[in-house]
Amino acid sequence: MSPKIILLSLLLMIFAYAKSQTEASCYTAFKTNPATAVLPDYSYAGYKFGADSIPNLSLPIFDVSKYGAIPDDNLEDFDGVQAAINAAVAAGGGIVFFPKGKFLMNEQTRRTAGILIPKGNIILRGSGSGTGGTELFITNHFVPTDTTCMYCTPPLFKFYYWQSQPLRTQISLNAKRGDKQITVVSASALKVGDIIEIEMTNPAANNELLAGLTPYPEWTTTINNGITIYEKHKITAISGNVVSLAEPININMTASYTWNVAVTPLTQGFGVEDLWFHGNFHETFVHHKNYIHDSGWSGITMSLAQNAFIRRLRFTDMNSGITLSDSYACTILFIRFDGNPGHFMVENNGGSYGTLLGYIDDAANSPGEWHGPGPSATASATVLWRYRGGTRSGPDSHASYPYYTLIDACNSKYIGNGGDALVCPNHGKDFTYWNHKEIGTFSNIAFWENHLNPPYGNFVKIVYPNVVGWQGKSTFVQSTLGLYESYGKAVLPESLYEAQLALRLGTLPSWITSAKKVWSDYLISNQWPVNPFITGLTTMNDNQEISISVLLQSDGFTLSGNCLNSPYKVYTIEGSLIKSGVIEAYAQHISLAGCAHAVYFVSIQVNGGTVTKKLVF
Repeated sequence: MSPKIILLSLLLMIFAYAKSQTEASCYTAFKTNPATAVLPDYSYAGYKFGADSIPNLSLPIFDVSKYGAIPDDNLEDFDGVQAAINAAVAAGGGIVFFPKGKFLMNEQTRRTAGILIPKGNIILRGSGSGTGGTELFITNHFVPTDTTCMYCTPPLFKFYYWQSQPLRTQISLNAKRGDKQITVVSASALKVGDIIEIEMTNPAANNELLAGLTPYPEWTTTINNGITIYEKHKITAISGNVVSLAEPININMTASYTWNVAVTPLTQGFGVEDLWFHGNFHETFVHHKNYIHDSGWSGITMSLAQNAFIRRLRFTDMNSGITLSDSYACTILFIRFDGNPGHFMVENNGGSYGTLLGYIDDAANSPGEWHGPGPSATASATVLWRYRGGTRSGPDSHASYPYYTLIDACNSKYIGNGGDALVCPNHGKDFTYWNHKEIGTFSNIAFWENHLNPPYGNFVKIVYPNVVGWQGKSTFVQSTLGLYESYGKAVLPESLYEAQLALRLGTLPSWITSAKKVWSDYLISNQWPVNPFITGLTTMNDNQEISISVLLQSDGFTLSGNCLNSPYKVYTIEGSLIKSGVIEAYAQHISLAGCAHAVYFVSIQVNGGTVTKKLVF
């Protein structure tokens, strides 16, 4: 059966299934009055909080091959890549470009530092993460300064630019979850456009995160020192000592708990795309065996970033993939893990606010990665969107007081254990499963009870999680849940993040539709498509005057529209040119005889520009 017939059958099944669903009552209540609804607003997540698509920035190009990093020459390329990055930094920013081929990124032993990206406006751009793209091969693991620290191994790429953030003021009046204003002691040191960090550590505030639940005795830091909360917000207006924020606060803020407010300098213009990180870890993974198993081959850490993006990456035989920390309004999208399973995939931590983790795929060898993607260490407003896990990995909530997290339209194990017992629970208030399709079966999941074998007992500790539209065979102790609706049957909207984003913006942004198309292409080809900007395809316009149609049993496609005498080129998903010519008729058949059924790009030079259209053949 051809991919086209399979796709049509799937669409018909999805349509019939959607007709049987009903809108969740908790979502209806949210639409009616978000201020009083139990269901949180999770729409403030991702690059520019979802309002804009990730741009293809026009910056100077710094080709690593011109700085000594030559692909496929069997010589180490570490210094050449760092030299290209240094040149881009010195120039005030740029795209550090990796041509196709294999780069050797660590042929040394005992290397204790990776490659540093110390300033903003630096994009690392490869030529694709699949076949024929850019492979960053890491022969030897890196080594931490303290080898007893199992999670301190330096990554291959570290994005980090620190600036001091002196205390400016404190909150003087109570504020509640959902508010977009705070009142401070003095706003004289603040200005519109500042990103501020609101911080508090206080045992008296534990109830704000735990909703009246009692900490277990092993959680000594939580009991003695109290929870720690960090939230980042952008100032939109100041009137006297009343400060208006671009996005809502995600937890009640009682002034008597001493909430400090400081301007936090963040770095704009960090990005990574279209690269294959290939490690050399081939042992059977043992959790916390040593630093090699936990973090010996690590890909990326990115800190203090604003509107950053990491997309279309592949990680093979790596211990850990991506760590984002202390950041604001960032997106991590289209990430694949395969090969030998390692420690963790994607971690969002360190007080990050509004992070979107989307279309992350655990394709590692059975049973999959140890920890799935998720929040840690005071992260809030995290959305894990359309993640596909293995039989072992689930959404990982890694303690140290994350809160306000959405697990949206995912397909995985129900959860992943993680976090230090001293700083449990694994997650505070406002954790929501929405239309979760479960892998595996567990009986009587109790998110606070059954405290055997501490710190987790039989299950991780989450404060009254919401379970809506659960699709699986596991059962729950309902007294440990918050919202509990439509067990065993999906609800509408199918994606809560998408629906709430459309409500806030007035329409569903086009990048959501594009992302879904990328995923459908991935399911056919098993690799992320190459960014057309790196193959010479200069735009991804959808010019409605030009259409592509593929008829059943056809050996190619028909190109039609007002594009007579226009040159065309057909590229594979990894960017290889397979066919070119000139359009000689208003409706012209172009044969792909001998080509595999797959996803292709068709580039047409018309009206002084280039139109790029996707073809599923």
